[in-house]
Amino acid sequence: MTYAVVSVHTPHAEHREAVIDSMKRYSEVARRQSGFVWTGIVDDASGRLVGIAVWESVTDAQAASGPLMAEVGDDPFTTWEERPIDSLRGSVL
Repeated sequence: MTYAVVSVHTPHAEHREAVIDSMKRYSEVARRQSGFVWTGIVDDASGRLVGIAVWESVTDAQAASGPLMAEVGDDPFTTWEERPIDSLRGSVL
């Protein structure tokens, strides 16, 4: 059973590129982690950016959390974003 981590970002226009850069750095680190399946960024054309990372298991996603947060955990999302990041996690059916 695969496991997905989905993050919905709503950046202020002037910080959009910074958020995209952060999401790309997250994806680069994710690709080097054990159990990684797929990652991507969806631009829904409404201003939101949706980051998706798929893992072989919840255990793999949890194990990757340390390296991922080391890469983007200090990014100033509270300044960059119009609202808090909406995060979803769960099994892919």
